[in-house]
Amino acid sequence: MRSRDRRVPVWGVVAGGIVLVVTVVLGATVSMAAEETYADVKKRYIAAVDAVCEEASRQSELHAEQPANLREEVDELRRASESMTGTIAAIEAIAPPGADVARIREGFYAPARALAASVRDFSARAEAAMRAGREGEARQAVDRSLEPDENEKALRTFAAEYGFRACAGE
Repeated sequence: MRSRDRRVPVWGVVAGGIVLVVTVVLGATVSMAAEETYADVKKRYIAAVDAVCEEASRQSELHAEQPANLREEVDELRRASESMTGTIAAIEAIAPPGADVARIREGFYAPARALAASVRDFSARAEAAMRAGREGEARQAVDRSLEPDENEKALRTFAAEYGFRACAGE
């Protein structure tokens, strides 16, 4: 009878095996991550971010035709604003190399967010003006959205210096 009391239940053996496998896998993953160089992580990060920028460029090319009238220009500005906001969110979801987090946040995310906010503001102004029948104000908002922007310049300069290709506009 006592020998039966000493037996380990089957679920205990299975759980022990799972714990062992998870421990080995996690150990190997941590070991590989520790061996991975900064250059490898940065290269993968740049490729992932550039892929997001390339997709955004492809999407904007779908609407590459020149707008035929002010209403279409306002609609295009709204689409650009939505695309920019979504693109920035997608980029921010990609983890940069740990050593570069502050640098990326300041040099890339901050001007990107500011640029997106500016475009959203111009889009909202143009939409409101069109709804109110104030085409002159809508035209002004659209035209101002196309003017050179310091945030865009800072964003593209940082992107090129960091090594991004598509996000730098190349």
